[in-house]
Amino acid sequence: MSPTQAATSALSYGDFFLTNLSQSFSTVNSNNQADTSAHADGGTATVYNNAVVETDDTVVSTFATSSASGENRDYFGFAETNATIVGNFLINAGNTFSFNFTSALDLETLINASQNIENVSVIREVSFFLYDTSDIPKQTLPDYLANLLSNPDSIGKKPLVFFSLSASLNTSGNDNFLTSKKNENVTITSELKDSNFAGSQKFASTFVRGSVKRSFKNQANITLIVFRKGQARVAAPEPSPTLTLSSTKPKLLSVPTQARRQNATSNRSSDRKTMKVSVGK
Repeated sequence: MSPTQAATSALSYGDFFLTNLSQSFSTVNSNNQADTSAHADGGTATVYNNAVVETDDTVVSTFATSSASGENRDYFGFAETNATIVGNFLINAGNTFSFNFTSALDLETLINASQNIENVSVIREVSFFLYDTSDIPKQTLPDYLANLLSNPDSIGKKPLVFFSLSASLNTSGNDNFLTSKKNENVTITSELKDSNFAGSQKFASTFVRGSVKRSFKNQANITLIVFRKGQARVAAPEPSPTLTLSSTKPKLLSVPTQARRQNATSNRSSDRKTMKVSVGK
């Protein structure tokens, strides 16, 4: 197949459902973002995002699909979704905090060209971390939690509980993996995995079901941070010394969507970002 007939596609899906929280949120806030970019010069490119965050008194749901595809020559497509959810709880002395969770990832890449002119990659990660924030003064706690929403790495604490599920596919290298991590307070009751990291069509999929249980001898203020991150990318530059991906950057069509911050203490809250962009012939 010639460079003018190159065709690629990339799909990145991930979800996280936290249910049956043993205690209602004191406060919960979320930041749901989606961004797309596309360019085509002689070909076509299509990118798509659908990202959702929903919270209730004792439930957290978040899922997202990012996809990108291109045909013919000289195209670029990029779709990205990110979400952060920060929830706070006050736990009485002698109580146990617990919840159930399920998560699924589905990643796919496809190249339909005989020449190695394309680059296709997908990434997806979901994770949660539970921290003891009892040392934060009550009067400064709202500002502290708001800062965590925009800068979660600033927490500077070791988590009491953590779990992460991540996968990556890349057609131009060996950066292909499907992995999970957790600590002793997380129990996995079911885990299914399937993957193919070779050839022109790669995929990685998994489903995990589990639960969390953590007891507190003394009264505690705890903060739960949930993340969902992912992207899909396709590119097929013409193999010419006068045309590179960087040279097409000024032509990118970028249509970012702005995140909407939510507050929910006793009512259900939902935020969806959906976008599709197509460029070229």
